[in-house]
Amino acid sequence: MTPPRKKQPKETPEVLKTIHKIMMDKKCEEITILNLESVNSYLSYFVICTVNSSVQANAVAREIKKALKSFKLPHKETDKTGASASSGWTLLDYGDFIVHIMTPEKREFYNLDRLWRDAERIELD
Repeated sequence: MTPPRKKQPKETPEVLKTIHKIMMDKKCEEITILNLESVNSYLSYFVICTVNSSVQANAVAREIKKALKSFKLPHKETDKTGASASSGWTLLDYGDFIVHIMTPEKREFYNLDRLWRDAERIELD
């Protein structure tokens, strides 16, 4: 049975475009946007990217946090020390939008793309 679809916030396309643009500007690789609503009842969107260093991960996370303030999204602070960037996986939780900033090693190991392969992929230019 397919879970009922949640009502999308009206700013969803703009939030996804904002995150995507920041990732592109910061030279992230393998940017993937997954719409999880059809395969999971409590998750909406994963935005996943690959970075090559903790410095790049921190820069991407900082810019996303700054840009998304204007949307007034609920934000769970998952890391106050920057340690997640040095671990190879930075997670930003904005309720409907979960941002994963990963090194190539962590991306390959956890393989979120394969884990959520049934989710709809959203392509942005």
